[in-house]
Amino acid sequence: MIYIKKVATVVSLVVLLVSGSVYAQSTTTDVDVIQKDARLLLDDSYQYLGNLKKYAFKANVTNVLTIDGRTIITKRESQVKVKRTDKFRIDNKGEFIDRSFYLSNGVFTMIDNQEKYYASIKTGGDIDKTLDIINEKLGIVVPLSTLLHSDMNKFIHPKKVQYFGTRMVGNVECNYIAFKQRDNVVHVWIENSETPLIRAAKIIRTTSKEKGTTDMVIKWDTTSGFTESVFVFKVPKGASNVSIRPAK
Repeated sequence: MIYIKKVATVVSLVVLLVSGSVYAQSTTTDVDVIQKDARLLLDDSYQYLGNLKKYAFKANVTNVLTIDGRTIITKRESQVKVKRTDKFRIDNKGEFIDRSFYLSNGVFTMIDNQEKYYASIKTGGDIDKTLDIINEKLGIVVPLSTLLHSDMNKFIHPKKVQYFGTRMVGNVECNYIAFKQRDNVVHVWIENSETPLIRAAKIIRTTSKEKGTTDMVIKWDTTSGFTESVFVFKVPKGASNVSIRPAK
């Protein structure tokens, strides 16, 4: 039986950053920044993503956590495929984790690819409904789930939003925005084009209980030709079916 502890919302939030080496210098000086409405830029990005019917992305995520003076660094890569309104697949692999998540035909499945155990539950719903059900009733937070929802505004309520001009993330010009989300400071780099996708993000946690950062770089594919079969879970040879006990 799998017991899933409810993790911090910030993990699911993961819309968020990149280390200093990833982006180049600002294309405008701090003095000459042409101000834009940062909240509007965020809203446009959320709406654009929510309206996409089919897309894929790869996210490279680095977590740095300081506990009792010790620094712990973990890295993972997530391959995500989405077809609205009711299908997704996430392959989440890192130094200490190798798990996959599927939604197809109203059935959500998660599998630990190393331990070879899996669990499935019927949600009977679309992506948004399924993510709400497994989070609220089972305490399961799917990696990068914020980027699967049709309405990111449901989860992100920014305060003190600021605009800092443009930066290059790789070879893509992005609008650089920072804001507060609860006790976290969030930096976001949104593509400066008619396709305003989040290209990089950073969460900085400074609470007394937890200090650290989550850095993310995202590569998008909005013209992917993946087939319906990628969303269908196939039981691997030797895998065991287990049940999920709701988190308390």
